[in-house]
Amino acid sequence: MAALACPAVARAQQAATLPGTTQHDLDSASGQPFRVFLHVPDGAPPPGGWPLVTVLDANAVMGLVVDTLRLLAFLPREAGIRSAAVVAGIGYRSEGPYDLARRSYDLTPPPQRELPAAEGRPARRIGGADALLDFIEAVAKPLAARAAPVDATRQALLGHSLGGLCTLHALFTRPKAFSGYVAGSPSIWWQEGAILAEAGRFAARADRPAGRRLLLTVGGHEQAPAPWHDPAWGPRMAAIRMVDNAREMADRLRPLPGLEVDFALLPGEGHMSAFPQAVQRGLRFLLAG
Repeated sequence: MAALACPAVARAQQAATLPGTTQHDLDSASGQPFRVFLHVPDGAPPPGGWPLVTVLDANAVMGLVVDTLRLLAFLPREAGIRSAAVVAGIGYRSEGPYDLARRSYDLTPPPQRELPAAEGRPARRIGGADALLDFIEAVAKPLAARAAPVDATRQALLGHSLGGLCTLHALFTRPKAFSGYVAGSPSIWWQEGAILAEAGRFAARADRPAGRRLLLTVGGHEQAPAPWHDPAWGPRMAAIRMVDNAREMADRLRPLPGLEVDFALLPGEGHMSAFPQAVQRGLRFLLAG
């Protein structure tokens, strides 16, 4: 009724936008549809161009990333960052925060295969992370570079959960693609911990580039139920070892020359509530250097 009585107000609400941000419906080389959310900061770029942060699960988190970045960049020295950044958010042409079928494919490392239905979950394709990373390189990064001056030496990837797993996969298989990586609550347990073999191959590489930085974060309530969780989740949470896996991955990678590794346990946070914390800490980690 209020909208009928005040049509101008209704139109204004529908027209609300995220400041400095545009969206672009683009396809991958194989024809997969994506929506790229592109944010360009106000003002003059720093010498060498803006840093570029590529964010996964952008439908869920692009607004949080942009608003956090605008807040930090308002007083950058107080916030401990050097500048704002261009943000390329990788998402889908849907209104909900997640497209579960697409992200199960796009954010998981190869091999590509069909995962059978189990425990009420439908069958789904998995293993398409390399195709997603190809899309970022071939489409999303050039889009950002056309929109604003971008510093090719300061490019980063930020993801959470399966997105955190994809971020680790990118580091281990394409370490030259990004200089900074934020893996929030990474699903290291996926496919019986197959990412650990990738970590071993990465550690053995003679051609690892120097100057790479990785932040691993995980919520303090991701391995045992919080008071508000269903206690029935306890066995599953203990089995997938989110906290221990993240900490052990950080310890495993920390001795590698040329890779700076930081680990943050986020007290009081569960798997979903840890995502906003990972964004804030991740942006400060990426933009401080």
